[in-house]
Amino acid sequence: MDQKPNNPEKDISISRAVGQFFGHLWGATTKPVPKDEPERHEVKRETQEADGEIDGKKVILRRTTIEEVEFREGDQGSGREP
Repeated sequence: MDQKPNNPEKDISISRAVGQFFGHLWGATTKPVPKDEPERHEVKRETQEADGEIDGKKVILRRTTIEEVEFREGDQGSGREP
């Protein structure tokens, strides 16, 4: 008994319709999402720290610089050498 939702000739029961509805919701929430982001590789990470005092309280100023390379699929670039 193959009842497809795209076939208007065959009626399905309300319980089956509700089951299909929740099945679609379940599939949509558990299916992995494809990554549209370009691939990135971290080249260098540099952290600088400085101790100080503000209003009598000790503080630490921390600065982190991350250098990364981004690979995009389909981009041919400008054809120039860097």
